Amino acid sequence: MTSEGAHRDRGVRLRLFGVLTILAGVGSVLAGLSHMALPLLADSIPDFSITASQIATGVITFVTIGVVLIACGTGSMRERRWVRPAMLTVGWSWLFVGFATLGFVVTNLDDLTILAGSGLADQPPEIETLIRWILLIPSLGFGIATPLLILWAYAGEDVLETCRAKHPDPDWSDRCPSTVLVLALALGFAGLLSFPLALRPVLPWFGDLLTGLAGSAATLVTGGLFVWIGWALFRLKQSGWWAAGASAIVVAVSTVWTLLETPRATWYRALDYPERQIDLLLASGEPAKWPGIVATIAFTIVTLLYLASIHRHFRNESKRGQV
Repeated sequence: MTSEGAHRDRGVRLRLFGVLTILAGVGSVLAGLSHMALPLLADSIPDFSITASQIATGVITFVTIGVVLIACGTGSMRERRWVRPAMLTVGWSWLFVGFATLGFVVTNLDDLTILAGSGLADQPPEIETLIRWILLIPSLGFGIATPLLILWAYAGEDVLETCRAKHPDPDWSDRCPSTVLVLALALGFAGLLSFPLALRPVLPWFGDLLTGLAGSAATLVTGGLFVWIGWALFRLKQSGWWAAGASAIVVAVSTVWTLLETPRATWYRALDYPERQIDLLLASGEPAKWPGIVATIAFTIVTLLYLASIHRHFRNESKRGQV
């Protein structure tokens, strides 16, 4: 079906994905609230323990994500102009987390299989294979396929034109190009998520892991910086563009340095793994560090190339200020 502006009307798609996004948001909220029931598992699962800060981090993080998804889903059902860049931000952020999760699962599959089967004595090889697939399939389906579907649904210009036809008056999302807006929203949301993460920080810091009060302070400062960079990008400030590039390089250097210098036992203890599980994991030896290093460098290069591609939008800042 073609509407008056010679574009295909994507109203049905917007409403359908709006409903699905709202359902995903409700699921995220319920997943967050379910963290409050985790202490009930402590008596029934060997070596299982959870702290109040871990519970609070899970509740706040998942509820926040759920609220964002519900808002985006509602905007999609109403065909708001801002919903396309917002959902593209959701899709790209989700895909990034999905690739990071999949990479972690693949490179640490042996360790995760040991953890998942640690309560099973003398399990047959079939059980070990089943555990591996149980770990991989959600990472592929939920972490990769789902965000790719979201990007497919909202990437087309027909989606934008459908929303503009329904709401012809410009809104806040029209104040900067969509390619800039997506990055600005992603950085702003990442910055906001740093606040619950500061309750239980594990922050790579130039060859070490920051935890406790120092980790919380560094996490909050980093999150605040990301929020500021997102706001500066939204306002097309050159300072925001330079800060985004510099922060990408600094984060990459810190992450690679920490991966090279920090043994995995340090990571496990920082993440509050029980000592019995740590002993099981260390028995398999130190895993290869190059996958994480290569992934960090690759992501940084992609980020810098993307920043280079949108730099043209920041060249006329002085002229905009004279208008």
